[in-house]
Amino acid sequence: MRKLAANPFKFGDPVDGDYYLPRPELSSIVNQFLENRIHIVLMGPRRFGKTSFLLNILDQLESKGFSCIIVDIFNITSHRDFLHQLLRAVRTRRSFRNKLKNWWNGIRRLMPTVTADFDVLNGSSSFGFTLGHLAEEDIKTAIQDLLESLSGLGKRVVVAIDEFQKISEIDDKGWLEATLRTHFQRMPNVSFLFTGSRKSLISDMLNDPSRPLYRSCQTIDFPSFGPEFTDWVIQRFATVGISCEKEAIIHLRDLVQDTPNYVQMVCFHLVAQARLNIGLSEVEEVLDTVAQQNAYAYQTLLNSMTLAQQRALRLAANEQRALFQKDLMLQYEIVSAPALHSSINALKNKGILDEEGTSKGKVLFDDPLFAYWLQLCFER
Repeated sequence: MRKLAANPFKFGDPVDGDYYLPRPELSSIVNQFLENRIHIVLMGPRRFGKTSFLLNILDQLESKGFSCIIVDIFNITSHRDFLHQLLRAVRTRRSFRNKLKNWWNGIRRLMPTVTADFDVLNGSSSFGFTLGHLAEEDIKTAIQDLLESLSGLGKRVVVAIDEFQKISEIDDKGWLEATLRTHFQRMPNVSFLFTGSRKSLISDMLNDPSRPLYRSCQTIDFPSFGPEFTDWVIQRFATVGISCEKEAIIHLRDLVQDTPNYVQMVCFHLVAQARLNIGLSEVEEVLDTVAQQNAYAYQTLLNSMTLAQQRALRLAANEQRALFQKDLMLQYEIVSAPALHSSINALKNKGILDEEGTSKGKVLFDDPLFAYWLQLCFER
C-alpha cells in the first residue's frame, strides 16, 4: 500500500488554515454589520461550519483592531453555567490577561471564591474561579457586572456567543434574555455575534413581541456552500495524488444534507484507506461504514422514543417534506395528522428535528448522519 502525505481533510473540530474554505461574501456582510454595531444571529444546522466561520471572522476583526471573545454555551443548564463559560472565555484569551487586572476589583467583591494572581514583573496572570458557593442572586449580579465590564476590553469589542438559543432553555422567565438586551443598549462600543442551530427557538426569541430580544438582532441564514466546495474537495484529493469524480462529491453532499463536517469525515476515511480513484460506489461504501459505526448510539437513541416517534422519524428520514400526505402516513403506520404533529413536536423538543423553512411538513435532522442511518435500516 502506497504511503500518502498528511490527510488533507479534517473533521470533528473547527477547521482553519488549509482545511478551511473561506466564505468571502458572507464575511463581507457580517463584517459590515459588526463594524456598524448591528448585532447578528447566524442560524444554521449543527456541523455546518458556523464555528469555523466564527473563528475566522474574529481573526479578521482582531487584525482590524477589535477585541474579541467567543463564549460556547452549548452545554449550559443554568445561570451559573453561563457565568462559568463567560469567565472561561475571558480567562483563556491571552491578549486580555493584562486587561483582567483593570476590572478585577469590580467583580472580586461579588465573587469571594474567585482568585487571581498577577506577576508584577512580566504582567502575566493566572485566573481561577469556583462558583459553587454563590447564591443565585449573586450569580445574576456577577453576570450583569461582568457583561458590563466587557466594554472595557477595547475601543471596539465583539462578543460572540455560540449556540445562542441555549439561553432560552433556562427557566428564568426571560431574565437572561432581558439582561442581554439591556447590555446591548448600555455598551455602545460592543457588538454581539450569535450563532444558533435551532431555528424554531431562535425565531421565537426574536419574533415574539413579548420576548425581551424582539427584533434586537439581524438574522442571517448560514448558507450551504456552492459548487466551489465540490471543486475544493476535488483539489484537496489531488494534493495527495487521488483522483475523484465530481459527481461523487455532489452525491455525497446530497446524502449528508450538505453538511461540511460529514463531507470532510467521509473524504478523510477515503484518503486513510488509500483509495486512489473515487467514484459513487466508493463514497457510498465509506458513508455506509461510518453510519454503521454509530449504530449503537443511534439504536439507543431510537429505543428511548415511543413507537409513534420512531415511525415519525422513519417518515422524516425517507421523505423529509410533505410529511402529512395521507398515503405517506398510511405507509408508515401513523394513525392521524394530529398524532404525527404531536410526535414531530416531541422530537423538536428533544433537539432531534427542527423546522425547515415556513411550510408545514418540512423538517430537518439535527444529525444528518442519523437520518442516513435510518434510511439504511428502514428503507421505503
